[in-house]
Amino acid sequence: MRKVTIALFLTLWVMSANVSAKSNQVRSLALHVVQKIYVEEMGTFPEAVRFRLLLEDQFSRIGLTVVAQREEADAVLSGVVSLAAPGEYGGPSDISVTARLNSSDGSRLWSFNTGGQILSFNPISSFKFKEPIEYRAKELARKLSHAREQSAKAAGVKVTK
Repeated sequence: MRKVTIALFLTLWVMSANVSAKSNQVRSLALHVVQKIYVEEMGTFPEAVRFRLLLEDQFSRIGLTVVAQREEADAVLSGVVSLAAPGEYGGPSDISVTARLNSSDGSRLWSFNTGGQILSFNPISSFKFKEPIEYRAKELARKLSHAREQSAKAAGVKVTK
């Protein structure tokens, strides 16, 4: 009877250790799996509100679905946009963007930080460059798209464009 009790105890111990190990292996969401995104407010001044709207449009263009409530999203983008007035010699305003993409459980998936004056060394494109807020929205979306592609490649998932 004693051997049966010990065997039963060991079996239960091994099973509980196995269940415990599996429960600690929380699978974090990979960036390439994100399909639905919620964009939080990026500040309260009018240009930050406009940046958020432009960013939502850019996310739609790269294949993400922008949702109206954070509960519906796979990931939430939060951050802040700051705008510095043009310098003494004029030119476009300095736009700084700091953003973080977190999964619905709160773990960080990706982050982005850029700022300063936007310089273009191409005289043709510099004439076209009039909208720094839109440029930063496109830049953030482009960087996120690239990071998603890299995540898919790392996971061995075929990337289709």
